Amino acid sequence: MVDGAGLRSRFWIDGREIGMSKLPWSRFEFATGPLSRGTHELVAAVDSVVDNTKVKLFWDFYDFYPFGGFHHGVWLDVQTKPVELRRVVVRTRDIKTGRVELEAQFVGKDAPQDFTASVAFDGGAPREVAFTNRRATLNVPNFKLWSHDAPNLHTVSVTPSGSKHQALSTKHQALSTRFGIRQVGTANGRITLNGRPVYLKGVNRHESHYEFGVTTPVQLMYEDVQNLKDLGGNFIRGSHYAQCESFLDLCDELGVLVWEESLGWGNKPKQLKDPEFCDLQEEETRLMVRNSINHPCVIVSAFLNEPDSDQPVCKVLVDRLIDTIRAEDSGHLVTFACHRNLKDICHTNTDIIAYNTYPCWYSWEMDNGSAEEMRRNIRACHEEIVAYFRNHYKDNRPIIVSETGVKADYGVRDPRGKAQYTEDHQAEYERIMLEEMFAMKDIAGVAIWQFTDCKTYTRTRGARNRSYGVNTGGLYDLYRRPKLVVDEVRALYKAKSESD
Repeated sequence: MVDGAGLRSRFWIDGREIGMSKLPWSRFEFATGPLSRGTHELVAAVDSVVDNTKVKLFWDFYDFYPFGGFHHGVWLDVQTKPVELRRVVVRTRDIKTGRVELEAQFVGKDAPQDFTASVAFDGGAPREVAFTNRRATLNVPNFKLWSHDAPNLHTVSVTPSGSKHQALSTKHQALSTRFGIRQVGTANGRITLNGRPVYLKGVNRHESHYEFGVTTPVQLMYEDVQNLKDLGGNFIRGSHYAQCESFLDLCDELGVLVWEESLGWGNKPKQLKDPEFCDLQEEETRLMVRNSINHPCVIVSAFLNEPDSDQPVCKVLVDRLIDTIRAEDSGHLVTFACHRNLKDICHTNTDIIAYNTYPCWYSWEMDNGSAEEMRRNIRACHEEIVAYFRNHYKDNRPIIVSETGVKADYGVRDPRGKAQYTEDHQAEYERIMLEEMFAMKDIAGVAIWQFTDCKTYTRTRGARNRSYGVNTGGLYDLYRRPKLVVDEVRALYKAKSESD
């Protein structure tokens, strides 16, 4: 098992190739095949060169750094029996009764479809349960629902005990899985959690640090989650790739709602009509959902940040990825972050309409230095976009702002003039932006760009507005030092009701 590697990786054991991954940031595994008792040699080669004849999912115009190497660890699991239970997927079926469906997943040839197993919840008394087509549905005793403000978690222990299959007729060790009982939906233009509306107050977060790069330790992830909670936030958009297991574990435990998305950024028709690119998009999106399905924190599965969604070729791939996610029966809402906001044709089948915009920064009208004009332009920009989506799609789906914000270099101050790229300008802008977003009844959530500064390209065209190869849009810098804007966001996030 590999929890993230970039950008391509190949593996051999005893000189025999066992697999290759073209899915940067994804969590994946390969089977070694039978091994004899004794010492063996495992060799890995990881290629971080951005060569788009070989790497189709990361292109040189992506606005974040293509870290190489292994990201969050490599494990070797040893299979000692012909058939073994490797994973139990838990799907919530009824939040009123605590009813869940267990799906058993095996490794080995000729795994059984029907069998019995000893099942115990939360360390309680086990009972014998019949699995049909590897599934069983039952109620969790004394269950508690999971939510971001009450992150209750349960465990289930499953021990296959018998079947007509010879491999399961002997004693097996228990396999324990952690899960949460929760239901995500939409109603009346709002996202709902366990039937109650919740306003998303969030940030975009890259896995990036000056010292650790993408290999951020768990302690740093914990600090990030605690900083978000201290802001009064409840939501993280994991931009722009699958999230590592340790980070999702923390969000489960501490109560943070997560948007997870497969790797993509500003993809053009050249990529969107490439069969290999499309096949890899489907593969990595399916893998992302399967890897995260037992994490109650993940409420949104997404893909393709800022594609050319005004193009019919994009809609073909978008609908294909929507179908891929829904086929996994994950209970996640489905969307993507749009930036062709007045031309989009691809949000037809999503659960949420999400858009990115940077008025007075990258897009729309620039301000002439006055806070009043900045406010007018921010409001007008969002009103125009929301009106397009409401008129074009003619429904009441939730609309969220998946990216917006401005940049500031840490420590650069201009308290009088509030010049761009200063902390003072960023603090003023974010305050005005949030006040306007919160006043719009059609907006169901916002994710600020971004939580912390992140390393990005250094010598391509986009580097001209990236100070020292860093995207400095963070509320915190790469070392997690807070900028002035943190106080403004904290005051507004804590004052904003989640049920509005």
